Amino acid sequence: MNPAASLDYLLALGGELRPGRKFDLDAIRVLLAELGEPQRAFPSVHIAGTNGKGSVAALIAAAARAAGWRTGLYTSPHLQRLSERIQIAGAEIGPEALAAATTRVRDAVERLLAQGRLPYPPAFFEVVTAVGFVAFAAAGVDLGVIEVGLGGRLDATNVLLPRIAVITPIGLDHEQYLGSTLAAIAGEKAGILKPGIAAAVCSPQAPEALAVIRAHARRAGVPLAEVSAADAEAAPATPLPGRHQRENAAVAARACALLDQHGLALPPDAVARGFAAVRWPGRLETICADPEVILDGAHNPLAARALAAFLDDQRAAGHPAPVLIYGSMRDKAVEEICELLFPRAQAVVLTAPRQPRALAPAALAQACGPLAARHEVAPDYPAAFAAARRLARGASGEAAAPIFVTGSLYLVGEARDYGCGPAPAP
Repeated sequence: MNPAASLDYLLALGGELRPGRKFDLDAIRVLLAELGEPQRAFPSVHIAGTNGKGSVAALIAAAARAAGWRTGLYTSPHLQRLSERIQIAGAEIGPEALAAATTRVRDAVERLLAQGRLPYPPAFFEVVTAVGFVAFAAAGVDLGVIEVGLGGRLDATNVLLPRIAVITPIGLDHEQYLGSTLAAIAGEKAGILKPGIAAAVCSPQAPEALAVIRAHARRAGVPLAEVSAADAEAAPATPLPGRHQRENAAVAARACALLDQHGLALPPDAVARGFAAVRWPGRLETICADPEVILDGAHNPLAARALAAFLDDQRAAGHPAPVLIYGSMRDKAVEEICELLFPRAQAVVLTAPRQPRALAPAALAQACGPLAARHEVAPDYPAAFAAARRLARGASGEAAAPIFVTGSLYLVGEARDYGCGPAPAP
């Protein structure tokens, strides 16, 4: 397949989640066996959790590159381009390399279906995971840093036997797939802890989640390093803003230290250099000035609490209250998120990303509008941005309020595509 055909093939596989879809590892195991077990071609770090997975993954990969390692970084979802999910040596996979890996995986899928060794076509995430592993093996990466897609125990990435496993903060999200309690969700996340892993690291956790993680680690015989909130103060500095990113840095630093102890040289000076250079889009990312436009995909209550803490810190430092642009999927804890964020804004613009699962702006207004000091409804992101820019204008001589785009990561991706938009009318 050429690059355009390979993208068409992947996107035609459907969405990340299908209602009623049975999760297991059978299909991905059969597919990877047919491909020659590419996931065994490189040592890896495997990262599960509700929030912070991508930031921790980016930090570890940046440190490894600073130490001279050729890295493969696999994350999800993407914000703008599917190729963001598969990064080699710090750059998105190129079109030709993506097409080559996708062609190999597609051909293997078709053989397996024709022979009856797969009873049904693999799902989108299973195929993209296989493509990532094939691409990393072909590129000869020295270390793969792999983020779990959903849960952990039955996630397609859980065919790995990583050198180090990491579990970031656990909160309520995707309850229809993972369970309705923190303990149940922690059990799914801790399913990445398996015999043979050299060591594991976990972020500060709620007590009920930590008890489950400890029990899984004990049963698997995996030594568990627990990072405390106090460890954040000693973590290497990063340009990623927010208190929560200090904890993510502490977790990533502990994982790097364990890699260094278990055969992959990651000295502290490389960790410091890598962390200082890291970038992670869509997480308190500033994309415009005058007014300042900041993107943050706070799509669940745990992420919303982190954003709320950042907004409180900004207000304490004398910054004006922001204007929020907010949109969400229907399956999210919308009211809890709105209760955390809307009272901290001077105005909120309610909109919807271009997704079939998006919650209609009018429904958002009915559910959450009263929580805002002022709110407006916009049908799409360009209209929402124009409204937010108008609302953010300061009085004569006053600075404009910052605009925060938050809620769905799909909305954040649209905001990155749109950029700073056309100049406002005078």
